[in-house]
Amino acid sequence: MPDLMSHLVIGLILAELFNIKKKSLVVLGALTPDLLSKTNLITLHFGMPLQISTTPFHTPIVLLLASILIAPLFRYSKIKTIIFFNTGALSHFLSDITMKHFTIIGTRLLYPFSRTNYTLNLIWPEQSVYILVVSLFIYIAIRIYKKNKLRLRFIFQKFFKKFSKS
Repeated sequence: MPDLMSHLVIGLILAELFNIKKKSLVVLGALTPDLLSKTNLITLHFGMPLQISTTPFHTPIVLLLASILIAPLFRYSKIKTIIFFNTGALSHFLSDITMKHFTIIGTRLLYPFSRTNYTLNLIWPEQSVYILVVSLFIYIAIRIYKKNKLRLRFIFQKFFKKFSKS
């Protein structure tokens, strides 16, 4: 799976493409699947036995339920919070299914309804740095385009005001 930085940047790209002002919710959604599925590391660190499997935490259904549970914690519309959070989670799962694996594992997109693992087998996990670099370039390009688009709009408005008065 891509590293956390790749998930963060891919979430930011989606937030820019959909003009989402609350980018933090999209980024939180993009990072949460990996953060929740790593909770077993806390139990290992303290020498406690692992009582539950953390695999379900890395599935869309559980993330949807998590977004419904955390939506009241934000000072934003609950529906928009759920949508923005799940937009980030969707970007996470879509980037995860691009990974190749030595064993038959992948992303369980339909869990708990199906235990089928999905993968596109495009990129090895150690190549995720390439995803990060390409994602950063795409994000920067989108930001530059949007900034220049606003500047051009302002120039055209001034230009047309000047000619409309005469």
